[in-house]
Amino acid sequence: MSFIEKQRHGDNFYYYLVKNVRMSPTVVKKVRIFLGKKIPPHEKLQGLFKEIEKKAPKPYSAKWLPKETIERIEDLHATVTIFKGLPSDLAPKDFLVRFTYNTNAIEGNPLSLRQTALILSDDIAPQGTKTEDVIEVMNGKDAWNFIKKYNGSLNEKFLQKLQYEVTKNTKCRIQGKYRDGEVRIGGSEWKPPKAKEVKNQMGKMISKYKKIKMKLHPVELAGWFHNNFVQIHPFTDGNGRTSRLVMNWILMKKKFPPVIISVQNKEEYYNVIEASDNGEEKPFAIFLANQLLEQYTNFDK
Repeated sequence: MSFIEKQRHGDNFYYYLVKNVRMSPTVVKKVRIFLGKKIPPHEKLQGLFKEIEKKAPKPYSAKWLPKETIERIEDLHATVTIFKGLPSDLAPKDFLVRFTYNTNAIEGNPLSLRQTALILSDDIAPQGTKTEDVIEVMNGKDAWNFIKKYNGSLNEKFLQKLQYEVTKNTKCRIQGKYRDGEVRIGGSEWKPPKAKEVKNQMGKMISKYKKIKMKLHPVELAGWFHNNFVQIHPFTDGNGRTSRLVMNWILMKKKFPPVIISVQNKEEYYNVIEASDNGEEKPFAIFLANQLLEQYTNFDK
């Protein structure tokens, strides 16, 4: 967080805009911008806040994203950080509706965007809709509210609770616990681990996440976790929806805005997941970054 610091030099006082950046558990770097003898007016100060956020060294580095993409993403990140959240004129007003519609549609839920809006905004179940489809929409809202309020660490209990929120009151046989049988991913050659290996694989993934979470660029980190999660496919149902929620939780924890994976981009989305299955993380990282940039620069409010 940035702050204004007052220093005395001789008979005069001078002001500096300062930001402390923790590079590691024991190393903190300080970045300063000289303001002069007077604090600038609010409008100019807001611009300087954004400047220092972009100027400050990052404790993480990009492994897969191109330099130009990183610069655009960091500009978006600086905006979110300064305003302590996404400015209302930048975020789509119906984000939850759009996110819920798209994440469910990717998994085959037939409800339209308008039907999803009626359920979420007006608590109305449109005529002719199936109860299971409506419940998935309601669960999407509960799951989103859960990750927004959750301030704990990323652990197995958190992931299991999130999957429960996604699948509760549905036909999903095991809710809030890992699967007890083998699964196949439709349309994919990838073979998830056997059920008896799931807990160990999840533990290893979370341990690695903790090691790299301060080193890897947040967009890459969110994508990396998403891909490893779906490769393990730890639950009997709700893996895709849970993975996209966790991906957004990671982004928001790092003060990046949440992203919607559009059902219109489903084929490309599956293609970059498949690339990750084959050991190539770069395509998904670029895909995710592009979704963020397109969403927050090109949409109809």
